Amino acid sequence: MTDENLQPLGLNTGAHKIIAIQALLVTGMGWVFYTYQGLQAAQAAFYGGGIAIFNVWLSHRGVQTAAKIAQVAPTKEIYVFYFVAVQRFIFALGCFILGMGWLEWPPIPMIVTFGIAQIGYFFKGN
Repeated sequence: MTDENLQPLGLNTGAHKIIAIQALLVTGMGWVFYTYQGLQAAQAAFYGGGIAIFNVWLSHRGVQTAAKIAQVAPTKEIYVFYFVAVQRFIFALGCFILGMGWLEWPPIPMIVTFGIAQIGYFFKGN
């Protein structure tokens, strides 16, 4: 017995590809910052990249939830998209405040790596 609505468990989804590419970009940026600015800059870079990667995971989870809601109550899935967008924004902002404020990591490696990781969206392929 099969269900057409179930997603494959392999690494074949768009989100998994984006996360894999982002992980490679973040690793490269972490190495660059470690080489030129030291350990603290590398930690900040990995932290900023982690924020971007977690945001992709949140988006993927939101899309899956919206798809389930659309089957039960069409037109209500848009609320899930809005909620996920607000959730991602608050999460990213809170993490940046935590990283720059409480952890006192340098902001440039954190923000640059976050931005570079976002470029991973363009390389996801089909």
